[in-house]
Amino acid sequence: MLVTNFLQKRKSVRDFKPMKVDKYELEIIKDAIEQISKEENELLKFQLLENGSIVSEGLKGKAGYGGVMIESPHYVSISSEKETLENKLKIGYALEKLNTKIVDLNIDTCWITVDEVDKDTMKSVFGETGDKINYLIGFGYGKAKKFFSKETTSSRNPVKEMVFDGEIGNPISAEVLEERGLLDIFSTIIYAPSHKNFQPWRFVIKDSEVEIFMVKSDEDLRSLIDIGVIMFYFEELAREKSLEGKWNLNIHEEGNYLKIASFKL
Repeated sequence: MLVTNFLQKRKSVRDFKPMKVDKYELEIIKDAIEQISKEENELLKFQLLENGSIVSEGLKGKAGYGGVMIESPHYVSISSEKETLENKLKIGYALEKLNTKIVDLNIDTCWITVDEVDKDTMKSVFGETGDKINYLIGFGYGKAKKFFSKETTSSRNPVKEMVFDGEIGNPISAEVLEERGLLDIFSTIIYAPSHKNFQPWRFVIKDSEVEIFMVKSDEDLRSLIDIGVIMFYFEELAREKSLEGKWNLNIHEEGNYLKIASFKL
């Protein structure tokens, strides 16, 4: 999968057909879940719920968009035993990694936030540890849109508002990013999704590394999930540019920001 094309075409489907995903493809998804779980040292717990009607009925009126639960034939939940900042990042990273593998099978998906659903409901739907689940991926086959239907698109901040030279607030030119081999990465990464399109990430380019920061707000926990998502995409896009590497976490406060990690160039 070419991540550049995937991100630019990425969409979230809210209307699914009732038909179930083929058993062969479900096995591929199960294998992907197992592999990602191993990569995260089993710190994250995934749950594949093949009978989606149980989930959608249990969460009706309590989750979804505008109080309307997204009904899909299948769901995947993810949780962690410890509510640490690092684990929030890992949840975003792992969920989007799984999401790309599902979409690569020509299956449609939708992220669903369930962190405001009461604990008793979550436990009744997902079991005793259900109250630790904050996000679901609903997946299946989306209903075809009507011709000439208006697509909803969200604006994205331009590169110059999220990438800086040396420190936040110091603008960096497209020419410098091009010279460093980073312009295509940042021109693509603006399409990454975030809660309410807040785009809480900021990048600082140093001599030998890229640093990522998070804008502090009243929704830091959700923003950390979003940061995990964009960290995944940055690594994948960097790999396409032959920049092999992983983020090195170093979470601490710096003014109005949380410094999250650095990536060696």
